[in-house]
Amino acid sequence: MSKVTDFKAYAQIQRQPDELARLLDAPEPVSEAAEALAGAQRLFTVGTGTSFNAALLTAHWLRTTGREASAWTAYDFAVYGPELQPGDAAIVYSHTGRKQYSQRSLERVHAAGVPSVWITATNPDANSPAGVILHTVQRETSPMFTVSHTAAMLLSARLVNRMQPDSLGDLTAVPEAVRATLALEPVIESMAAAWRAAGAIFAVAGGPHEVSALEVAIKLNEGPRMRATGYATEQFLHGPQAQLQAGDAIMAFASAGAALERMRTVAQFGLDVGAPVAWVAPVDGPEGVTALKVHDVGERLAPIVQAIPGQLLAAHLAAARDVDCDSFRRDEPAFKVAYERYAL
Repeated sequence: MSKVTDFKAYAQIQRQPDELARLLDAPEPVSEAAEALAGAQRLFTVGTGTSFNAALLTAHWLRTTGREASAWTAYDFAVYGPELQPGDAAIVYSHTGRKQYSQRSLERVHAAGVPSVWITATNPDANSPAGVILHTVQRETSPMFTVSHTAAMLLSARLVNRMQPDSLGDLTAVPEAVRATLALEPVIESMAAAWRAAGAIFAVAGGPHEVSALEVAIKLNEGPRMRATGYATEQFLHGPQAQLQAGDAIMAFASAGAALERMRTVAQFGLDVGAPVAWVAPVDGPEGVTALKVHDVGERLAPIVQAIPGQLLAAHLAAARDVDCDSFRRDEPAFKVAYERYAL
C-alpha cells in the first residue's frame, strides 16, 4: 500500500513555505524584466498545463493594472499565435525548460524582435533565446508539479508589483499563509478517504480563483488518476451541473470578492444534490460544506495559497487508491507505450 510520505511530490509540497520565503528576496532580475515589459502595448502570457494556469493568473493581474494582456497555451501561441509587432511582449512559463512548444513560443518571440521574459526552473534543460530569465526552484523530481507552480506565481506577482507598485497586495504574507494551509492536512486526508471512490470531482471558482479550479483538476488527473474537471462558475452552472451525481464531489474556491455569493450558490447546489463539497476560502461557506479555511491574503494573491489543498488532496488520494503519483502512469505498460509515441 502506498504511503503519502513516500511520494516525491509530497516532499515538494512541504517545501513550499521555505521556497516562497526565499523567492521574496531572491536576486532574480525582476527589475530588468519589469523594464523590458514596461513599454508593451500588448502582453502575452504563455504556458502549457499547470504553466498555463500561472499564465492565466498573470494575465488577469496585468489587466488589473490597466494593461492589455491575454493568456495563450504554448501550442496555440507557437502554431496559431498572433502576428507579433513592435509594442508587444511575452512572458513564457515552463517548469522544466524543455517542453517543445514553450521553446517554439520563445523562438517565435525572439524572431519577431520583441521583449520576452522566461519563468523557469533554476536548471532548465534547454538553451533559450529569452530576453530575461527568472528562475523559480530546482527542477522537481516528481511530474506532479507543485512547488515550481507556486514559485512561478509568486515570481510573477513580484514582477507585476514591480511594474505597478503594490498592485497585488502584501506578498510577504504568502509564505506563512501557505505554511498555515499545510496544517489542514488531517482534514484533507479524511476527505481523501471519503472521496477515493468518487465518480467525478468538479472544481469550480470565479474570477482570479478560476485558476485554482483548473489547477486542482490537473493535479487530480495526473496524481491519483481520477476524473476531475475545473470550471469557471457560470460555465459550471450553465450545463455541466446537470451531470452531477450524489457519488461525485465538488471543490469550491472563493474569498471575500465579487464571486463569493455565486460560489455559495454552486456549493449549495452540490449539497442539495447530495455531493460532498469542500469549501476552500478564508470566509464561511454554506452550512454542510467541509471547510478548508485558508488565510486571507487578498483576492488577487489567493490562488497561490489555494493551490495547496488541491496538491495535498491529490497526494492523499493517490495513497488511498494505491497509485504512484510520481510515475505519471508510466508504471502501466499500455499507457507507457502510448505516452512514448509522442513528444512533449
